[in-house]
Amino acid sequence: MSRLRILALEPYYGGSHRAVLDGLASRIDADWTLLTMPARKWKWRMRGAAITMAAEAQELDREGATFDLVFASTFVNLAEFRGLVGSRIAAVPAIVYFHENQLVYPNRHTAEWDFQFPLTNITSALSAERCLFNTRWNLERFVAEIPGFIREFPDHHPKGLAETIAAKSQVLAPPFDPGAFDAAPPSRGQRCRIVWPHRWEHDKNPDAFFSAVARLAEEGLDFEVVVAGQAFSDVPESILAAEARLGERLVHVGEPGDRSAYARLLASCDVAVSTADNEFFGIAMVEASYAGCFPLVPDRLAYPELYPPAMRYRDGDELVARLRELVPSPPAPGAARSLAERYTFDALLPGYDAVFREVAAVTR
Repeated sequence: MSRLRILALEPYYGGSHRAVLDGLASRIDADWTLLTMPARKWKWRMRGAAITMAAEAQELDREGATFDLVFASTFVNLAEFRGLVGSRIAAVPAIVYFHENQLVYPNRHTAEWDFQFPLTNITSALSAERCLFNTRWNLERFVAEIPGFIREFPDHHPKGLAETIAAKSQVLAPPFDPGAFDAAPPSRGQRCRIVWPHRWEHDKNPDAFFSAVARLAEEGLDFEVVVAGQAFSDVPESILAAEARLGERLVHVGEPGDRSAYARLLASCDVAVSTADNEFFGIAMVEASYAGCFPLVPDRLAYPELYPPAMRYRDGDELVARLRELVPSPPAPGAARSLAERYTFDALLPGYDAVFREVAAVTR
């Protein structure tokens, strides 16, 4: 088979978006051209990235570059990009990948102009030949919310958008690289170690996690706590409060220096906890499961699709109860590893390669 020529558009080139794109570009046998922007100010990326990226792609076109496929994330308005980029690249079949969707994202403060972000998701999906979603939950919630969103229009309510998008959509999970975790086998200490491996954002609900472990500490249980998310230039007040309530139980706060250090840190933990109010997949919890941790996740969002009932909890009281059981006798390392193995690059690459080749064969 001939090598595909793929133009990738990622305006938010950081975190899981970067890890997935870099992993695909380094493993799928194709000629990749990556147009990226730093992972800053996501709202401005959604508003303006199409202008910048269309100009960059036009320059590539003038230099004689040709492409078989466009692979875009939802932080670029694909419809705007195609309208601005010129006829040759606009005619290239396109895939848009939904790591998340703005129709169900829990904004703390919503103004009317914020409607632009879900609308960007909708117009990108309409423009694409194929829409890929990281979970069935993400896909189904997106499609279900479209009719209600369209009713926000003051008039001229387009019909059939949800059905049109659903018909060209499928689920393909985001893969992760297990190499660093394979090089860091579980190394448990004497006390149960509980890790919260998430970025410090309101939608990950760190306060709920600290509330749960503080209750355990007040009961006198002996355990350790690791917060393995992003590093902080200014320590949040909730961290300072947690230090006061947990004392020496809080043994690590902040993002390790590199992926190897992160893998070693996860390998030293027994239980990984999510308290997220918003999660479309959750690579951090999958990686923690692969590293040997036993996952405890809310019984909501995308989690029921990925984790069995024994690894889910309904509310804060049940989270505390589950941790109370696990702290004295943590599960053996690797109890959830088989769950996570389904999401490695080796497991998922054939699916990506097949979809890329199928869509690239489409003629507009």
